[in-house]
Amino acid sequence: MTSQQITNPLPLIDVAPVLAGVQDALDSTAEQVREALENVGFFSVVGHGIDWAEIEQMYRWAEKYHDLPAAEKTCHPMTATAMGYVDMGGAQRDTRPYSLNAAYFMGRPGSHRNQFPSETSLPGFREAAERYYRRMEEFCHQLLPLYAVASDMPPDFFDQYFDPSLATLRVTHYPPVSAAPDQWGIDPHSDAGFMTLLPTNKVDGLSIAGADGWFAVAQEPESFVVNAGDTLRAWSNNRFLSTKHRALNDSGADRYAIPFFFDPRPDTMIEPMSGCVDDERPLACESYRYGDYLRAFMQDGYAQTATT
Repeated sequence: MTSQQITNPLPLIDVAPVLAGVQDALDSTAEQVREALENVGFFSVVGHGIDWAEIEQMYRWAEKYHDLPAAEKTCHPMTATAMGYVDMGGAQRDTRPYSLNAAYFMGRPGSHRNQFPSETSLPGFREAAERYYRRMEEFCHQLLPLYAVASDMPPDFFDQYFDPSLATLRVTHYPPVSAAPDQWGIDPHSDAGFMTLLPTNKVDGLSIAGADGWFAVAQEPESFVVNAGDTLRAWSNNRFLSTKHRALNDSGADRYAIPFFFDPRPDTMIEPMSGCVDDERPLACESYRYGDYLRAFMQDGYAQTATT
């Protein structure tokens, strides 16, 4: 199997003026975010102010983690009550072929649900992962006013729902293995939550569903690919897209990915925002509790997260 060869650029949004507090930058940049979310569901962010050396360092940690002996990773598995490791074959939906990746999941630093490899087996990993998590969470909070204004809501609308956020760091390895028919590094899916950030990858593999079929993403150097999830779609009353995407590593080399999922507190009730409901967009989505939706989403894709 080969990945989709058609390559398209994503909408490119420079958030530096917003982060610098430039007058009127919030409104003008939010208009770009609105257009991207309504028409694509994805965009690329530059001007983020994050030292790219931090990103490259986290990629190196991803490689070091997945190079650990199997016993050092399978001793801290992800379950219904704990974050941790999912081995190759652990990500599978229904009777479809399993996804060709292994992944480590980490939640908020300090959470009792987190599990880490021992300091003896991988010294420094926990500190690096927690530092990266905090930096990404900080940046996501800086983006929230853009999403609020794009939704025709006050800039601080989302703040209360992300205090604290339910964010997750996923450290993924796509090994160079052959795929069976209709098998992928990660299956075609839409994300469950609010916003996902994926830093530029040295190894291609991501593709998204467009109006004319699947296309590979043309990555902007030192940028973040940002996409909306099902929860933002429902919050926006289906105004914003939660676009399906997939990954396949056919490079012949190892591919690592470090997506950061930024989601609201699990007790948040997701109901269409008033700025997204009017005569042209009548109420279309029922409200739900985010934690309930996320639990069902994870149980559908990862058998080890199902409660017994």
